[in-house]
Order: sequence, then C-alpha cells, then structure tokens
Amino acid sequence: MPLLTEHPAQTSAAPPGEIAWRVAPFAVYMVFTAIAEVSTLLGLPFSGAWTGTLYPVRAVCVAVALAVCLPRCPELMPKDMTGRGILLASMVGVAVFAAWLALDVPWGRVGTPVAFPHRAWGDDARPLLLAIRFLGAAVLVPLAEELFWRSFLMRHIQGGDFRTVPLSRFHPLSFIAVTVLFGLEHHLLVAGMLAGAAYNMVALRTGSLGCCVLAHAVTNALLGLWVLYAGAWELW
Repeated sequence: MPLLTEHPAQTSAAPPGEIAWRVAPFAVYMVFTAIAEVSTLLGLPFSGAWTGTLYPVRAVCVAVALAVCLPRCPELMPKDMTGRGILLASMVGVAVFAAWLALDVPWGRVGTPVAFPHRAWGDDARPLLLAIRFLGAAVLVPLAEELFWRSFLMRHIQGGDFRTVPLSRFHPLSFIAVTVLFGLEHHLLVAGMLAGAAYNMVALRTGSLGCCVLAHAVTNALLGLWVLYAGAWELW
C-alpha cells in the first residue's frame, strides 16, 4: 500500500456535486435513523410500531438515492475486484461478524440498543418486513456506508480533490478518524471501531471499493442470519 510519505499532488477540492453523490445515500439513511432514535428516546407510545413501519420507507428512500448516485461513482467498479481481493474481503467480513458477537458485552456498548419490532406488521406480514430488513442491512447499508466512509471521507481528510487520492493510500489521521467515527455510529462502540478499522484495511490492501462493500455485506448478511436464527433482535 502507498505510504503517507508519498504525498499526492495537491489539487483543488472536488466539486460539491461529486461530494453529494457519495454523501447523499448515507445522509438519507442517517435522517431516518435519527427519527427512529428520537422517537425511542422520547418514549413515544407509537415508537415500536413506528420504527417497524419506518424501516421499509427508509429502505426505499436509500435505494432511490443509491440508484441516482451510484452511476456517478466510477470507483465502485467490479472489474477492480481481484480474486485475492474478494477472498480477503470475504474473510474479513466473517472475522468482523465473529468479533461483533464476541464484543456484544456491557463495556463495549454505548446506550441501550432497541430490539427491532419484527412483529410491527402482524404475523401475516412479518416475513415481508424481515426480508426488507435483511436486504437493507446486507445490500443497501454496505453500499451507502462504504460510499461515504471509505470512498469519500477517508480520502477527503487527506486534502485536495479526494477523487485523485488512491483508496490504497495510508494516512494515519484519516485511518483513525474514520475508525472512530464509524464506531460511534453503532451502539456496539468497540465492535464498530474494530469493524471500521477492518474495512479500512481492506481498502488499503486491495484499493477496491467493491471489496470494501463485499466485506461489509458479508458481515451484515451473517449478522442478519444470526438475528433471525437466535432472535437477537437488539442487534438489528
């Protein structure tokens, strides 16, 4: 991986539109997350059912945002994913899943996670709600988050036009900042930071955003299967 000593030529900042393509899907996702969190914190009597209904709406909005933004993000190209990169990403995804379960301990949490209201639509529609929740976690979230955290922020912190910065370039401040902020996005703070560092390493080792998405997707898919198997709804 290129080291910090290999400074890229300083260029002007990227046009706002280029930033927006990579931030918008994540921003849409976080707006709905904030609504759900505030509803729960305020103890609103409808918060459980509201969260269950809100997630499909969020999934549709994020999917629309991704459909608009992804064609403008050439760094997400399957051709950049080598066999070794795919293998590494898959292994990292499995390892992060295992670590996530192991680090679900009191000292590793921030706040109290709220169990996903999987019966909010009643028993008849429950399979549909769970399918939407699973696909959202395994497909939409990895795409939206990797576009923001790895494609944009990890390179933007290094200065200049982030599009000119190789994804494989190591920058200490960038690495640490994204690791910590990614962790703060999750109730399982320690597990979240470990996951952020692991996905950062996939970016540095492979230089492929697609491999980052794959690692993230493997983790979330396995976590979703575990939630469905064990009924660990608080992990969703």
